[in-house]
Amino acid sequence: MTKALGNLKSRLARKIRTFLYWHFQHDRKAESQVLKSIAIYHRGGFFNKWRATWMWARNQKNYAINFHPGATVGKNLRIEHCLGVAVGQTAILGDNVRIYQLVQLAAKAAGDQDRVDNRERRHPKIGNNVVLCCACIVLGPITIGDNSIIGAGAIVTHDVPPNSIVTGVNQIRPRPADMTFRHYPTNPNAKQ
Repeated sequence: MTKALGNLKSRLARKIRTFLYWHFQHDRKAESQVLKSIAIYHRGGFFNKWRATWMWARNQKNYAINFHPGATVGKNLRIEHCLGVAVGQTAILGDNVRIYQLVQLAAKAAGDQDRVDNRERRHPKIGNNVVLCCACIVLGPITIGDNSIIGAGAIVTHDVPPNSIVTGVNQIRPRPADMTFRHYPTNPNAKQ
């Protein structure tokens, strides 16, 4: 009886620890709403696009996030702090991208109507395992390579090769080989 009770206590403690970890470290309500609106938008059809656009407007009001539902998103997108994040319609985000507050993935200019109608890419393409630190601005139809870090307050208007660090205004340097960025595990009790 005591062994079963001890086992129950440890399972309950693990569940509470997991809940607290995800609740306080990763409150992902805004992120889940963004991903839901993107999924609905990409189903196609008038009603789905209208519904996704309505959710987009609601996300702007409730969470101060302007993430267009037409953007293409890979697996495991993390929006750590949604305040002031702006992502344009033709932006493409790879897998395991982490976005912090005030990040802007925008077009350089509104462009002429022909470019808008033809759905030419006006926004950046972000590779896999990229970290976009707070208040960085990535402008135009450029490509950010895999495993890159865009530093806080950086302004990027040129293509960035893979395994790079960008600071300031287009100051691109190689990322040191020993520098790793730990993504959050899917299971907080898993071994690292």
